[in-house]
Amino acid sequence: MPWTPTSEFPHPLSRVKQSVANRLSYQVVDGLIWLGIRDVINDFRKKKLMLRRLTYLSNSNSYHSDVPFGYIWSPHLVPKPKDWGPKIDVVGFCFLDLASNYEPPESLVKWLEDGEKPIYIGFGSLPVQEPEKMTEIIVQALEITGQRGIINKGWGGLGSLKEPKDFVYLLDNCPHDWLFLQCAAVVHHGGAGTTAAGLKAACPTTVVPFFGDQQFWGERVHARGVGPAPIPVDEFSLEKLVAAIRFMLDPKVKECAVELAKAMEHEDGVTGAVKAFYKHFPLESLEPKPEVSPRSPHFFSLRCCLGHS
Repeated sequence: MPWTPTSEFPHPLSRVKQSVANRLSYQVVDGLIWLGIRDVINDFRKKKLMLRRLTYLSNSNSYHSDVPFGYIWSPHLVPKPKDWGPKIDVVGFCFLDLASNYEPPESLVKWLEDGEKPIYIGFGSLPVQEPEKMTEIIVQALEITGQRGIINKGWGGLGSLKEPKDFVYLLDNCPHDWLFLQCAAVVHHGGAGTTAAGLKAACPTTVVPFFGDQQFWGERVHARGVGPAPIPVDEFSLEKLVAAIRFMLDPKVKECAVELAKAMEHEDGVTGAVKAFYKHFPLESLEPKPEVSPRSPHFFSLRCCLGHS
């Protein structure tokens, strides 16, 4: 998730609504996190490193303009903010190829062949407070919209049906890079990896954020036109899910999803990350030298974490 201050969007862990506070939100989040970890850091500094304790305001030193950062997401989904300097790179998503070694169950293959592409709904390992109620909402929404659906049972206990439904397939673990290609759209929690997999498969996406940066990714999906506004899990309802499914089935939304997937197809986050590293740390600068000054712009240290300079 983005952790470099910008005026274009707030820190993903904040709930800032006014854009004028976007940049300030990064300092606020850093300050709150520092309050939670400073005792651990100070104990480590004092007992292991024999360094002085850090003060409350030490977190304000965490942003160093000379320290390069590389963010692993697609610039076609979240373009690099204009107020980020040359030391900040957005290199593209990184993906694992899990589909090539995956053998789907015969029952799943047959079910997929028997009808239209389904809508995937799943929340991975995240706990669901009322799994039976959520399952009922999902099934009703699929029935109202006339769609088939794959429900990933995950760790949340989804999929407890009173009676089997021929338009619903209950699934355990399955590689997203294989499964999402079989789907018309996806509904999930909005983790960065799951979001990337769905968009790479050209799937219109609805994000149901539980916590953390998931709301941020849901908002980016909506801003890009490839999904409705995110539905926080506490606001999950039949009415909102039906509206979200209908939004995703709009041909214009599918066109946007296909366009984004084609743009992402030419990205290589791994190569981009390596190139970004060597752009800031060229090979010749990594050769051993008699003396290296801590003030050198190419000096790599832990001072951002430990506050020592």
